[in-house]
Amino acid sequence: MKQRQILTARGPVAALEWNEAGPGAPLLHFAHATGMNARLYARLLAPLAGRYRIIASDARGHGRTAALRPGEMPGDKVVWDDFACDLLAITDAVDPEAPWLLAGHSMGGTTSLLAAVARPDRVAGLVLLDPPFIPFALAREARASGAAILNPMADQAGRRRADFPDVATARAAWHGRGVFRGWADADLDAYLADGLLPAGGGVTLACAPAWEAATFRGVTLGFEQALQSLGRPFALIAGEQGSTVPPAEFAIIAAHPRCVHAERLGGTSHFVPLQRPDAVAAAIDAVAAAG
Repeated sequence: MKQRQILTARGPVAALEWNEAGPGAPLLHFAHATGMNARLYARLLAPLAGRYRIIASDARGHGRTAALRPGEMPGDKVVWDDFACDLLAITDAVDPEAPWLLAGHSMGGTTSLLAAVARPDRVAGLVLLDPPFIPFALAREARASGAAILNPMADQAGRRRADFPDVATARAAWHGRGVFRGWADADLDAYLADGLLPAGGGVTLACAPAWEAATFRGVTLGFEQALQSLGRPFALIAGEQGSTVPPAEFAIIAAHPRCVHAERLGGTSHFVPLQRPDAVAAAIDAVAAAG
């Protein structure tokens, strides 16, 4: 694994790269969750490096990737279609010819879906890991009425403490609490490595609370429409507790004619790729075989 900067048409992007598989191996891009970073998933991705060429990128305003446009600050929301366009710019910059497998957790899964629908010629298959979306019926109503939807996740993110005197203090504050409950120590340390940046003699969140909140508010209303347009093989892995995939929508997604595998894993949470990397790897292999 190595850290690299990818110069895209939309600006520089920080990414991790695994290139051990050689030039003929399938290309795999992994996209992370809101507020997280690519390094968090290194434990999942490293065992796949023998059979895939892997890029795991930090989304704009996350990890070691800046907001891409100098001086850009979030308004009320950061539209997820922009993240999808960024993802496609990354794949074009790394290899503009070969089709890519796109896998992503949470926001990364949903934005990978949006990218696959926008440019199906660039995508060989898709793996969705507990992707978030507005429930389909509610999203239809919101599109028709233009009414805002309450977003408690955004409100909570906006209240996060951003600044700490050092990494150890941040680690102690988060260990075993909130979204970090149940995380392995190695995963928390991986998150901290790129989730905190030096600032004013201490450290600060790489994904600023205002940016994370605006990202949560930008969640797409078009997941159902994108799913209906999807023409590539895909798999869905959902958590059991706190999943962003409700039962009704899980059944709809699983019934899609291009779905090669759909599973809700018992004993897991929204952070299912950290808890069951074996199941995620199997889903990626199944989609690769179907492509």
